[in-house]
Formats: sequence, structure tokens, C-alpha cells
Amino acid sequence: MPGTSLISLALTSFSFVNALNLNQRDVPAIVELPIERKQVTGGLHKRDSTLNLPLSNYVCLPFTFRYFNRYFYILNLTLGTPAQQFSVALDTGSSDLWVNIPDSSFCSSDNDPCAPFGVYDTHASSTYKNLDIDFNATYGDGTNAHGYYATDKLTLGGVKVDDMQFGVAESTTVTQGIVGVAYEALTSEASHQGKKYANLPQALVDSGAIKSPAYSLWLNNPKASRGSILFGGVNKAMYKGILQTVPIVPLHGQYSYLAVTLTGVSVEHGNEPTDYSSQLPLVVLLDSGTTLTYLPEKLVNQIYKEFDATFLNEDGIAYVDCDLQKKNAHVVFSFSGATISVRISELVLEARAPNFPKNTCAFGIVPAGNSLNSMYILGDTFLRSAYVVYDLANNEISLANTNFSPTKDEILEIGTGTRAVPGATPVESPVTSATVSSATDLVHTVTIDSDVTGSDSTAGKTSSSRGSAALPTSNTRQLLSGLAGAGLLLAL
Repeated sequence: MPGTSLISLALTSFSFVNALNLNQRDVPAIVELPIERKQVTGGLHKRDSTLNLPLSNYVCLPFTFRYFNRYFYILNLTLGTPAQQFSVALDTGSSDLWVNIPDSSFCSSDNDPCAPFGVYDTHASSTYKNLDIDFNATYGDGTNAHGYYATDKLTLGGVKVDDMQFGVAESTTVTQGIVGVAYEALTSEASHQGKKYANLPQALVDSGAIKSPAYSLWLNNPKASRGSILFGGVNKAMYKGILQTVPIVPLHGQYSYLAVTLTGVSVEHGNEPTDYSSQLPLVVLLDSGTTLTYLPEKLVNQIYKEFDATFLNEDGIAYVDCDLQKKNAHVVFSFSGATISVRISELVLEARAPNFPKNTCAFGIVPAGNSLNSMYILGDTFLRSAYVVYDLANNEISLANTNFSPTKDEILEIGTGTRAVPGATPVESPVTSATVSSATDLVHTVTIDSDVTGSDSTAGKTSSSRGSAALPTSNTRQLLSGLAGAGLLLAL
């Protein structure tokens, strides 16, 4: 691929210590919520076409969606006094909570498309307050919501948050609201007004419900309808082995996206594993809102050869023999020593395009584009095999292999301070230099200052040089990340 962007990470502040002893409290300060997989219906017909879907101002994912069932993960919450019920799409790629109102141009159309997910009646809540601040969110798949910020009483998982800030969408293109759980830097207000507010993870901390803005995500296998998100805690029953911790990579001088360094990819298909790491390390986004996994074309072609996959440019997807899902094969992803093994059955998707031969299925890894806007993504086809803990306070992510058959819960509280994730062991030597994207003829470097420890800190110095365009090094917090291109709204 012509040209690369290079990121150098001086991770001198990352501490390598033994894992803390597990400490299970009788009543841990956690908020556990089920997430349910729902198929898209109603007003999302505009998505039924070939789209070029930018993840952000530097991430672009071409993919044809019209031939696939489209799903999103929802969680339930209430707003207002008395409580009004909502089912909102969970999104790790954005940071705002917002809901629809009944008289918006979209929701007031025939058949009340928003009603099944809840609409917010501002006049019916005695605790509602209009903040008179513009709210504008545009997501990677073209979804948008525009209106204003308000505050009201939020309840979820039995926990109440007074004066929760959220967006009231007077104009939107989607049937349900969204709850974003990424860094505060990605909120609409931070992007457009330069001011951060306490979004859901931090609001749960401020309310006393949890100790730290951290959460664990378990998507379960693709045939299951339910997973879970656990704010403020870790459930040992949901993973196998040990949690291993790697640093989040800051991009454009700030902690904003949930990105880590991928250092190895191998295929176990037969007696001996085959390593395909010549193009690594890479900076990749871990985003449960992206349907597929996007990697460099050369690496993807090597994986295709292993499994006799054929990529169709006209459909933007590869196909394989459906019987492949019965084989004993794995694709193994490494992160400076932490490894996640993905069964081939997780990568063979029961989806078709018109040009697929009979008895073939879609394959869950595709090549990323090679434009300035391209970025590498580990989406749902990877993340279903990973139990992931997002620690926003310490700018770290901990990973372990998913347990698809959990038994008795063993929930542990995430505390405060460094090394807060119980049972997690930092990798010994995190890789400090990695390719960011396939952008042509561009070098982009980031150096982390040794005193950068918190998510509110800037992430050192940035520089750009050469090429047809330079990556922006100032405010890049445009809300084009939510739903991660394919989005939670389009997860297979």
C-alpha cells in the first residue's frame, strides 16, 4: 500500500507491575445492564444502498450493506419525572446521550416509527431543563441528530442520576436515540463549544454509583440475542485466562478514540500456525459499533488465501464456503503479548450478496481503504471473541478471550487510581511505534509526555509532514465516529 502514517508512542509512564489481588466486595459499586440485539426497522431505508462510510475525519470504510440484515445493540433507561422509557443504541464510538421527541420531522411521520423506542415529552417532566446549548451530532453512516442540550433525571439499572445532560433531537434520521460511552472529548459540546461535560461513564461516577469511569463489554456470540455492559466492574465469569492491559493510543494530541496497537496476526489452520505480521504493528480502533474487521489489503489477502476467500469489489465483501464455519481454525490477534483467538465460526457470517455463488457466506475481514481517511478497525467479528475493559481514567484497555458459556457471576469492582482493573496484568513491553493508517505519503507522529496520565490531559506533541494533505493536529473532535461506520445500528 502506498505510503503510511507513523505514530511513535513514548510510553514511559506506563507501569509494569504484577496484577493486583482480586478483591470481591459484598456489594460492589457497579451498574450492570443487559444489551439486546435488535434488527433495524422503520426509517432506516436510506441505509439500504452502497455507502462510503467515514468513521471520523480520518476513517473511511467502504462497504455494501443492502444485502445484509442490520442490527443494533440497545439498552433500556428512563428520563424525566415521572419516568419516560427509552431503548437507545449503545455506542462505544461516540459520547453523547440523546433521544427523539414526538414532533420531530422524522418521528412525526406515518406509522410513528420512533414510538417503539420511546420519545421524550419535555412538557411531561417536572425535572426537565433546557440548557439553551446547541446539540449537533453526525455519525459515520450518515445518521444525524440536531437540537439542543437539556438536563433531567436519568435512571438505569436501578441507579438514578440527577441533572443528566443529554441531547434533545428536534431533527434526526434514525428511529431510536443513542447513548455514547467514549471519552468526554467526543461530545458535541466539546467539539463545537470547546467545553466538556460529564457524559454517562463520568456521570455514574459523580452520582456515586461507580468508582471510576470504566466499563466492561461482553457481546456474546452472533447467534445470541443478549450481551451485557458492566459499568465500574469486571465479571470474571465472562472471560477465560487473564486480563492483559495495553495503553490506549492518543490520536491528534488527545485521548479520544479507543485505539490500541496490534502487533501480531497469525492463522491456526492445520498443524502449524502461520504468522502474517510483516505489516505490523498497526494502530487499530476497538469498536463494538463496527460490523466487520478492516485491515491492510496485503494482510487480508494472506488470510483470504488460507481460507479460500474471494473478495468481490462490486459488493465490497468476501465470500467463503459456508462449511468453513465447521472447521477447527482460528485467527489469532496479538497486542504486545496479549492474544485473542477468534474461531473461524465467528468470521463466517450467514449473509449473502447477489454475486455470491450458492452455498457461500460472507467473511468478516475486509481490506481497509488506502485513502487519507482510512483507518484500521477491529469490529464485531473480532470483539465477540474478546472481553474488553475500557478504563477511561487510566487510558488503558484490558483484554481476555470471551467465555461463551459463563456460569456463576463473579463481579469485581474497578477502583480508583492506577492499576484499578482487578486481576489485570499490564503487558511487559508495549510496542511504542505503529502505523496509523494507509494514507498516501504522510507521516504523523505523536509523543506521549511522561506526565500524561489522565483522560483529561492532552497527549503530548504532534507533528505532520509531507503528502497531499496533513492530518489535523488541533481540534479533530468531529462526531463522525459514532456507530463506527457500519455502526451498532448495522451490526450483523
